Amino acid sequence: MALFSNIIAPMIAGLFFLLYFAYFIIANPSKSASYRYFIIFLIGISVFSLGRPLQLILGPHPLPLVIVNLRVFILCSVIAPVIILASDLVPGRRRRRFELLVVSVGVLLGLTYVVFNSLGTRSSAVLFHFAGIAARDNLTPSMLPPFYAREVTIGVQLVTGLLLLVFPSIKLARLLFGRPGEGGFRNKVALLNGGVLIFALAFIVGSYTRQWGIYYAASIVSAVIIGCGVLADVRAVYRDYEKLLPFIKEDIVDNVAIGEFSKAKLAEMLGCLGKGRLDTIAVLRIAEARSALLEGRDLMEESLRIAGRLLAKDFSDECHLILPLAGGRVGIALRLAPPPEGGKREALWDLLEELRSEIGRSLGCAVSIGVGRSYERLEDLRTSYREALGAQEYAESLGGRAIVHADDIRELDPRASRYPLREKEKLLSLIKLGDVENSGKAFAEYLARFKDFIAEHPEALKVRLYELVGSLIDAAILGGGDEQRLNRLVEGYFEDIKHVKDAEVAERWLAKAVSETASAVARVYERRSKALVRDATRYVEAHFSSPLSYRDVAKEVFVSPSYFLCLFKRETGLTFVDYLTGFRVDQAKRLLASSSKSVTEIAYDVGFNNSNYFSSIFRKLVGTTAKEYRLRCRARAGAEGGFDKIL
Repeated sequence: MALFSNIIAPMIAGLFFLLYFAYFIIANPSKSASYRYFIIFLIGISVFSLGRPLQLILGPHPLPLVIVNLRVFILCSVIAPVIILASDLVPGRRRRRFELLVVSVGVLLGLTYVVFNSLGTRSSAVLFHFAGIAARDNLTPSMLPPFYAREVTIGVQLVTGLLLLVFPSIKLARLLFGRPGEGGFRNKVALLNGGVLIFALAFIVGSYTRQWGIYYAASIVSAVIIGCGVLADVRAVYRDYEKLLPFIKEDIVDNVAIGEFSKAKLAEMLGCLGKGRLDTIAVLRIAEARSALLEGRDLMEESLRIAGRLLAKDFSDECHLILPLAGGRVGIALRLAPPPEGGKREALWDLLEELRSEIGRSLGCAVSIGVGRSYERLEDLRTSYREALGAQEYAESLGGRAIVHADDIRELDPRASRYPLREKEKLLSLIKLGDVENSGKAFAEYLARFKDFIAEHPEALKVRLYELVGSLIDAAILGGGDEQRLNRLVEGYFEDIKHVKDAEVAERWLAKAVSETASAVARVYERRSKALVRDATRYVEAHFSSPLSYRDVAKEVFVSPSYFLCLFKRETGLTFVDYLTGFRVDQAKRLLASSSKSVTEIAYDVGFNNSNYFSSIFRKLVGTTAKEYRLRCRARAGAEGGFDKIL
């Protein structure tokens, strides 16, 4: 029993504490004060625990005396003060003085122990033998005047134990009774303080009875309870990561497909997802996914699930990434370098064909897939996406059940180099979206090819104009334009076509028709989009303090999540997560200036479930820490006569 309580137990506990220390340093670093206190506590308690076996096995006096003095000095001057300071019971301007007082008391206790434990100590005693080694403990004189060394050192240990007991108890009481719904004793902070509490109780009992093995044995229980708190932190980090995944993917889609390209940002986001260098994009479209928004969301989620399962069979996790896109499309980023040729191309086609067939069979939808070229440079991933989108649109024009590579378009249809079918499909897709600016650019691309085609086939001019106008009006109606007004427009357009004599006149007239149809959809989209985003922001403002994701808001305003993300970014200029985070930080600023709640309480009140993450985000957005911001507000309030004047 002596071997277990004095050698095995403290060694196991010390190794556990070192493991927790390594986890927080490597996997979950932070700049918050509570984090620094906890790191200091872990390294201190590790030294205290692992020092016990060393104290016993390194030899006779004076080594046991030196080691025990060092261990208890660390307990009094390091471990106890950081536990007291981590309780965060004294906020505001008095905190600096409180920190100095706590550290001074701890150092004084530690020095008192060292001085009195050293007075009169001349030897060590054999505690027990194991494996041929004598375990020697320090022999401090007891009941010997004038110093009464053992009695004073026991008193120091009892005072230190009480400090370790009282402050975690207060923290636990505040967690349990002060904030209902925070998880009670399952809260990671509660578990960490509970572990300290168990050690403190055992330390007091062991010191009072002079049975040191009691608190060494109890240190294993403390290590296990603190370990549960570490596991709770791991789960919290994982949950935070899971919540961030959609927003990281949203930023990747924005970077590659919509907004301004940034190689550094794209590389950083891919790294956050554990992805290596991806070089190829494939685009899959479910034809019926745009027919109904609610059903479309279900189709999209199911197609993502099927795609994830099939891709995982042939690609490692770091070599593929699935991205939900707007318009019933799914983006698949792959690592194929070197470019797939021969058997590699066939293997990729087999996989995509299986993917197309299973999604089509499971969802009862026509599925078309386009594949872009492979590129070595990360910045060319955007080019691969555009090629894949064009190839997918071409595949859809072939009947909606095909797989087309960007290199294969000319092979599939020699006329593709003449009549601008792909450019026309791109133009129509932008008309449906009411994108006036980009539809103008797409029209310029279409027109350049159209004029070449008409130069070779002048007899087809009016036929193609009738066909294009009909397609434009259909696209505008599908995009939500006023059908009656558009039908009146098409009647006028058909009348105008009768008077078109050459490609030059057709060019001017077509530019007007494209602008009018795109604008007709844009006006509807603008009204609908502004109303939808207004409803979304109102919902965020009413529910920001609760766990909230873009999927929740999309469901509330009855649109698909991918469409909501694109629409929100287009209307507000912000990603959803940036808007939500900014709004929460603004509410936190208001509470910091007007309430006496702690920073941690405010973090939870405004919807953050991790106070360290809140502190990091607050500093990033505001330029100062939450505590410094509160002090600055109070200083201004004092100078101006109260909080009312600064709110």
